[in-house]
Amino acid sequence: MSLKRKHVASANPRPTVTDTVIHVTRDGDWLPPQEFRAIALAAAPTDGNLTVSLQAVDHLDASALQILLALAVERKKQGKGLRLTDTSLALSRWFEYAGGRENISPEREA
Repeated sequence: MSLKRKHVASANPRPTVTDTVIHVTRDGDWLPPQEFRAIALAAAPTDGNLTVSLQAVDHLDASALQILLALAVERKKQGKGLRLTDTSLALSRWFEYAGGRENISPEREA
């Protein structure tokens, strides 16, 4: 699991925007919730775009789902969004069932 920030150049004189991506990978069968929580807390105040990539993650336990939903709600309170990418169909459905649809932007189709 990693947190990467990438500065995005802008044509206007404002400071550069930062895209932040949390790359989530599984550690064995489960996503380590302590590590995910620490990374989510570090990424929550990000000014730019925040994306969580769930590539190669087939399922999340309840604690990881709770962390992800709390991160989405916190971003929404700040007037910012959270986008999920590389989600399996099963995970997409679980987020929807858990009420995450209103707080999490789904992966955009190309």
